[in-house]
Amino acid sequence: MINEKEFAIKDASISANKKQQWLYIAGMSLLSIIGGLLYYQNRTREKNNQKLTLFNKELREANQIKARFFSILNHDLRSPVSNIIKLIRLQQNTHVELDDVTKKRLQTQTVASAENLLSSMEDLLLWSKEQMENFKPQFKKTEIKDVFKDIKIFFNDVFDVEITFENPERISLETDENYLKTIMRNLTSNAVKALSNINEPKIIWKAWLDTNSYIVSITDNGRGGTNEQFSVLYDEKHVPNIQTGLGLHFIKDMVKAINGRIEVQSEKDKGTVVKIIIPIST
Repeated sequence: MINEKEFAIKDASISANKKQQWLYIAGMSLLSIIGGLLYYQNRTREKNNQKLTLFNKELREANQIKARFFSILNHDLRSPVSNIIKLIRLQQNTHVELDDVTKKRLQTQTVASAENLLSSMEDLLLWSKEQMENFKPQFKKTEIKDVFKDIKIFFNDVFDVEITFENPERISLETDENYLKTIMRNLTSNAVKALSNINEPKIIWKAWLDTNSYIVSITDNGRGGTNEQFSVLYDEKHVPNIQTGLGLHFIKDMVKAINGRIEVQSEKDKGTVVKIIIPIST
């Protein structure tokens, strides 16, 4: 009787242990399922957050593209429009008697300025169409003589400033031609403004090859300026504003985009030299 009771107790104990083991296994399985669900939920949340972050990045880039595009339009079209208005006002000025030769010259310059403006608008619109999907520099071999030619045509109605070009080494470099043209147009426009009321105003564009870099410079014989006025071109910590020049900040961003940098030398009453320095690609 005693042995039977002992066997019954052992069987009951073994049965209880088995139940505990199954309950333990079931509990662990349930915890694994819950853990898997939580992991899946966390991964899904991370993926959604990544998609949201990417979407926000694309949205910021799209807004930057729009801002940059309108900045280009503003800077590249303001000068020719201003020149057209100036020419029209000269012709409408009743206080100044103009001879037939002068009238004809002003009319010719007005038409040329309008045609130049239309051509510039077409170039900008074509460029914007190419860039809207991916507003990044498109590097290719660029002849400086072609860029100089563009500047000469763009400012052919600036008859009161002598603009010359020096490219003895016939420089060609790997860069984005449209970026470089935009930079040089804006620097030329700034130089023209700085030469207002200056005797024998001159602008000289030069291009040459240095040891490890291509250098394109613009020199004017204007009034010059202080380091603070030009610091936005080379100081990364400088915060642009209306007084220090949003246009200069725009130029700096464009130069940086084509892997270049800017140096400025300016002396009061003697003029300013701005250098665009672009490293030679290796």
